[in-house]
Amino acid sequence: MTQEIANPATHVRCVGVAKSFGSVQALRHADLIVDAGRISALVGENGAGKSTLMQLISGDIEADAGTLEVTTKVGLVRQQLSTIGELTLLENIVFGAERIVAPSGLSRIVGGINWRAHRLRVGDLMERTGLKVPLERLAADAPVGIRQRADILSALYRGARCLLLDEPTTYLTPYEVDGLFEVMRGLAERGMSVVFISHRLREVAQHCDEVSVLRRGDTVLHLDAAPFDLPAVGRAMSGGSSEQSAVVERLETRRELGDVRLGAAGGRLQVRAHEIVGIAGVSGNGQNELLDTIAGIDRHAEHLPVVLDGIDVSRVRARRRREVGLRFIPESIKESGSAQDASITDNIVTANPPVTLRGPVGILRRGRADELAAHLIAEGDIVASGPRQRAGELSGGNLQRVAVARELSDARILLAHEPTRGVDFGGVALIHRQLLAFVEGGGAVLLLSSDLDELLALSDRIHLIDRGRLSRSYDRGELSVARLGELLGGLELDRPEEVAS
Repeated sequence: MTQEIANPATHVRCVGVAKSFGSVQALRHADLIVDAGRISALVGENGAGKSTLMQLISGDIEADAGTLEVTTKVGLVRQQLSTIGELTLLENIVFGAERIVAPSGLSRIVGGINWRAHRLRVGDLMERTGLKVPLERLAADAPVGIRQRADILSALYRGARCLLLDEPTTYLTPYEVDGLFEVMRGLAERGMSVVFISHRLREVAQHCDEVSVLRRGDTVLHLDAAPFDLPAVGRAMSGGSSEQSAVVERLETRRELGDVRLGAAGGRLQVRAHEIVGIAGVSGNGQNELLDTIAGIDRHAEHLPVVLDGIDVSRVRARRRREVGLRFIPESIKESGSAQDASITDNIVTANPPVTLRGPVGILRRGRADELAAHLIAEGDIVASGPRQRAGELSGGNLQRVAVARELSDARILLAHEPTRGVDFGGVALIHRQLLAFVEGGGAVLLLSSDLDELLALSDRIHLIDRGRLSRSYDRGELSVARLGELLGGLELDRPEEVAS
């Protein structure tokens, strides 16, 4: 039961909180204290109960047992963003708080809403926080990173004094991450509190005041002062060795590359068999347009022609490209890579069911389909009750694992956009191993990731992208996290004559 607490210095107090959804025990005994003026990290593997605890604190759902006390207005920014595609970013920020600005003579009031006054207030908020977005842009046309900032602004616009941020740095460059934490620190210094959910222990160590670890619904560790014992945090998360929670080490071995499997952008972009080519860039610089053009979802002239295994497929439909082995892990699995109301089995087999799963007249053999799904669930270490569980009931990280397992199962060429987004450390290591095994077997991967450690660890070569334009490829030996961060901050692309095709 949610109560109000007397001590204003403590914004949230959870003691022994439990929550079940049917037979699934999401939280068993969760403890969390959130004080004003502090940035509190909450970490744990996928399915540990982090999102459930945030929903309880925000009032979206009610606890079954335990004490949950709240003394301030809470704003929850979810990992799966809540922006409405048909509305502008300004409308999304203001949505539900339209009457926060009293009518005035500043502008004509449309439908009883003084949009100019809202625009001025939101503009002032963006200046104060450093979180800037193009207000007149439709949310559907904005990259995920921009929509994420809009969600944070929306919570602040409603007067939230306690921010619950679920994986807020996923699509940010190092400079943007530092900027976001400067904003968070400034808010904390003004008496707000921030709960930061992340799988990036480096960010937790650098920026947070305390850290709590959830494992299978229980709070198993709390460290109330930095510097933190990160190996202990890793062991608490995984229930054993911290090694499986570590970011994959930079690869030092070389693979012998094969023929060009994928070509695009006038030949400037090429990916060979046994190769991973990375794309780095600030969110909104043409990554989606590049991948949509290659996948056959859309056509952007600057990224044509698209050539798969020596065949120009620029005018071939997306379905046909999948039939020849092109697979795509999209940026947002919930929005465009899954059917939330369908079962795990249906999510795995619907895209392109193998011939072995169909009967003589083409009817899907459900038993065999469930067997395939069960195999991929086990192989991908997916936490699920079984193949028939609804995809929408899975945590974000487990839904991501389903998509990765599905796309890798019969791919020849893989487009991987944020393949480890929202996945815990053990899952990240597993997906990295799956990608490496795929290219060792002759596959080709085009990898787009905002995690610079991931890009540098996995990629043989890396291009930068700025406003749809690709740089030359950098060999991984030419780059470090610091150097790549510098390039992303200023995007020092080559002069046109050096990159002309």
